[in-house]
Amino acid sequence: MTFSTCIALTLVLGSGGSPLERVGRLDAPAIREASGIVASRRHPGIFWVHNDSGNLPSLFAVKRDGSLVREYLVRVPNIDWEDIAIDNDGHLYLGEIGNNDGRLPLRAIHRIDEPDPTQPGTGALVVEATSYYRFPRSGRFDAESLFLDAGRAVVVAKTFHRDEAELFAIPLSPPAPLLRPAVPESLGRLPQFREPATGADLTRDGRLLAVCAVNVARVYQRDRSGLWTLVGTVRYQADDVEAIAWDGLDLVLAGENRALYRISETGWRTGREKVAPDPSLRSAERFRK
Repeated sequence: MTFSTCIALTLVLGSGGSPLERVGRLDAPAIREASGIVASRRHPGIFWVHNDSGNLPSLFAVKRDGSLVREYLVRVPNIDWEDIAIDNDGHLYLGEIGNNDGRLPLRAIHRIDEPDPTQPGTGALVVEATSYYRFPRSGRFDAESLFLDAGRAVVVAKTFHRDEAELFAIPLSPPAPLLRPAVPESLGRLPQFREPATGADLTRDGRLLAVCAVNVARVYQRDRSGLWTLVGTVRYQADDVEAIAWDGLDLVLAGENRALYRISETGWRTGREKVAPDPSLRSAERFRK
């Protein structure tokens, strides 16, 4: 495969209906506007979900069908939480990364210890560290997608002019303080992702990246040289899909209407094969570690 050619597996709505399978509903009344979701790596079958701005700073442990297991209050304001990520060391990362009106010069990523939802709650969760960042460039910048890779946080810029979405890395160790925020490092662009991204997640082995928008999800595979290649595109019709998470090699998507959807591994791997030559892929950048 060359940089100028991408083999994309595309499912197209038609007689077969939507590739989304509705698998549950976020039944907790407090989950009014789900904005981020990630699967626990320590507690099988548990997903962590949070609301968007305008809601309490709460974290919810739910099952695959959306039923509530436990709710936690987090001791930090929810100004514009947009996504949640996880590492292999028992930490969750809340992405205070939204900037809908372009008025927020500083954004932040909060790290908390992952609680055990099988045990009774012991009060509010404490933020262990916060990494602040700012963008020096002028103009509007917004992001709703976050994942962890090689010890850094990576946000997917929300594009508004049909440009390919750009990836930015933010250092987490040591966390940049409020008075000396980090300047994110550009990691290049995601081939063919021109929609406003609303969620992202990386597989535990770091090989597959899933990014969603309100009506499309794309899966990228990283080769040994660190290059992201588009390997799957799934289009669907659903209400306000805001978040995506890996569940094994299946995908779980959450909507602001409280619905939970599933795209099976077979679903994003199979379909009509389409060769899509794109000149912009010639300048695809490597995902630097």
